[in-house]
Amino acid sequence: ENSEINAKIVNEDEWLLGMELGNFSCLPMAMKAAIELDVLQIIANAGNGVQLSPRQIVAHIPTTNPDAAITLDRILRVLASHSVLSCSVTTNENGKAERLYGLTPLCKYLVKNQDGVSLAPLVLMNQDKVLMESWYYLKDAVLDGSQPFTKAHGMNAFEYPAMDQRFNRVFNRGMSEHSTMLMNKILDT
Repeated sequence: ENSEINAKIVNEDEWLLGMELGNFSCLPMAMKAAIELDVLQIIANAGNGVQLSPRQIVAHIPTTNPDAAITLDRILRVLASHSVLSCSVTTNENGKAERLYGLTPLCKYLVKNQDGVSLAPLVLMNQDKVLMESWYYLKDAVLDGSQPFTKAHGMNAFEYPAMDQRFNRVFNRGMSEHSTMLMNKILDT
């Protein structure tokens, strides 16, 4: 009986892992959206240990969408389900349940530190359409030996930034802030 229960647990764990792998792109894209909307910095600016509702966060975002808080809540739930954000439920002034979101210890790397840098630009760089397009050609590296970036863009990754000023800025900021944080970690050890 115990081995039957254990087999069911293993099957359930495998099923959940399969589901997670099938939906894995949700997390980095939710992270990208939260960074672009400055959500983590908005929460950080509210104070240490403070949790905010999507409504409170949206009040700091220039939006014309009347349903912005509902949409943002969906994004924040994805981040909370992966322990990027904390989440608690409270009752709002209308007597309805409302989720509140706060920063987890991980977020100290995703909001600006005392040097004004974070890993957020690295997340944005790695989730940028330019780099993401390369992943669609990964199998071609095996099949025909081609370079995925070159196949996606017709030039190598070192030539491309000279042709796309927007991506050049994204790339340089991502690498600069990442390098600053990494060097500070090395110097602190």
